[in-house]
Amino acid sequence: MGVLLSKPLSYTAISIRVVGLVVLSIVATATLIPTAVSSPGIPHTFADRIADLPVRSAVKTDDELFVPLDVVAPMPFLRSGAAESFHALRAAVIDVAGFDFLARCGDMLRVGNAKVLKLGTAFNSRHKKGEAFDYNQEDPRVLLVRESDSKGVRWRTYLLCERQNGTARRDASKCAKAALHTDNAGFVSGYVFDFTAAAEQFGWERIYAHAGWAKEPTKKEFWHYQLRLHD
Repeated sequence: MGVLLSKPLSYTAISIRVVGLVVLSIVATATLIPTAVSSPGIPHTFADRIADLPVRSAVKTDDELFVPLDVVAPMPFLRSGAAESFHALRAAVIDVAGFDFLARCGDMLRVGNAKVLKLGTAFNSRHKKGEAFDYNQEDPRVLLVRESDSKGVRWRTYLLCERQNGTARRDASKCAKAALHTDNAGFVSGYVFDFTAAAEQFGWERIYAHAGWAKEPTKKEFWHYQLRLHD
């Protein structure tokens, strides 16, 4: 299904001071208790992806160099390793789900004296390291299934596939048929792409909701994915 970026990145670095402004639209979701569902899970590797990063100016701060992404976001930059992983995940979604889900993000890089504009946002966020993104939670194809464990509550994100006949853009990748009890769209039966599973295979992890999420939808954090830290 393609190959990972095969040539070195080429960027012109410029040193600038910038204040990140985080503008994030919050979608209030219902709190239906979903039934357990199996996660289709599609195996992906970097070698399976074409991830051609755009050649634009990078952002250099005192401590880090961030590369640009061809994404609609307040500050569409990630550090280089995270950018490669993001592009690989983005390509996987396009291949299987059939649309460019990650072309628009609610948040990416925060630097300088960026101010927190919404409840539930941690000031010391991984966004400031260029290691996190918030996906576009307003996309109508997003399906959320709540999962709980001893650490708290998280949401698994599925995407309703563009083609509802089980086929995908590439023969080797197919959407999976599932019956989901979702928090945001009620009961849904159709072909879906397990975005959370794919993100985890490319090194991204979701986070747990903050305390008080049931009363404050902005604390759910289902939209936030950050690069997994290695021990």
